[in-house]
Amino acid sequence: MKTLILLLSLGLASTAQAQATWKGLSFGQTRDSVRAALAGQNFDVETSQEGSLQSVSDYQLLLPGMRNALPLRAEFRFTDAGGLMDITLSLDFAIMKQNFPSIGGDEALLNFASDKLTRALTDRYATPISRQADCDADAATVAKRPVACAINWHDPGQSVELDWYTHGPRLFIRYQMLAPDL
Repeated sequence: MKTLILLLSLGLASTAQAQATWKGLSFGQTRDSVRAALAGQNFDVETSQEGSLQSVSDYQLLLPGMRNALPLRAEFRFTDAGGLMDITLSLDFAIMKQNFPSIGGDEALLNFASDKLTRALTDRYATPISRQADCDADAATVAKRPVACAINWHDPGQSVELDWYTHGPRLFIRYQMLAPDL
């Protein structure tokens, strides 16, 4: 009986450990520990009006086969209790236009970035667990109406989601904490 209780305790303790996520952060970390961990990586953040942390400058994501990095802004949101609950990386379209002038307008930049990020996230997290039908919309559909896409991957303790919208346009990657199995 004691052995069973010990094994159960060890199993629960390992399940309760914080899951590592982007930049080696762990869900549940406090605002101060996230700020300190990022400062140790020369990644400056400031507090937003909403109370989250946000990057001071773009995070330059260089993917295999690319000469120029994708510029992303980072935001770190916390629970009411103060623990890190999600990280969102948003594509900086203004800088994209400067870094990739030969690609074209917003729609072409959106397609370029979403293709590169989808490939990189699939290489990292394997086959997506879900993908909306609009992710494969053709040019005629995109010309007729706004299109939104969400692609989801699962990693132990977190979900990773790539979202993009043609109206705006916007593209972001979100790392979210998953609730432990009950």
